[in-house]
Amino acid sequence: MLRHIRLLVFDLDYVVFDSAALKITALRQSLVCLADAIPHSAKLPDAADAEESFRDYGYRWVEHLDLGLPEPASPLAEAYRIHERRLIEAGAGRIYPALVPLLSDWRTADIELALGADATRDYLLDVSDRHKLDDTFGIALCSEEFGMGSVDEMLEEIMRLAQVNRSETIVLGTRPEYLRAARDLDLVTIACGWGLQNRESVAVADFRALAPAEVQPAILRTDERAMRYH
Repeated sequence: MLRHIRLLVFDLDYVVFDSAALKITALRQSLVCLADAIPHSAKLPDAADAEESFRDYGYRWVEHLDLGLPEPASPLAEAYRIHERRLIEAGAGRIYPALVPLLSDWRTADIELALGADATRDYLLDVSDRHKLDDTFGIALCSEEFGMGSVDEMLEEIMRLAQVNRSETIVLGTRPEYLRAARDLDLVTIACGWGLQNRESVAVADFRALAPAEVQPAILRTDERAMRYH
């Protein structure tokens, strides 16, 4: 039983939602109409490339792919959003199975669960509706809502809505910029690697969890440490 920690904030992709296959399928479908414009020498991205680009650029990752296109990446990004939405509506992607019982246990223990997604609002709503995330997460916000994708403002708003202070909050994510924003707010962070192909690239954080089962010990350590200072 936790005595101090009251809020867990999760990023969405590669942490709660297994979107790796979804992303690469939507990308490949989007590239079909641009096939004639892509140089034959260009290396087409695979799932590892999509993962790396997401970690570097967040939900704008498609715009930063180097495909040698002669024009801006906006037509590709727009096509990607259309195919991504269709795939989500068809049921592509899943909540990581090993995380499901842990989420249930934390809710039973009266810990507030929140999604602080580095995502667009449309994407967050599409995934949430299709996979019924509202049943689990009492708060769901995305970085797009806070002007130029401001993660720190999003996290502050989540804490305000949850009516908790910083010492009662833990943030879980994969992106270095996401976790850095949390640490700049003096929030305890857990870098999650279970959704990554390249687990050696797990970002710097207070704790590192390469499997969902490794999260609970980190939470307990944080709770014990917080109780000593409060």
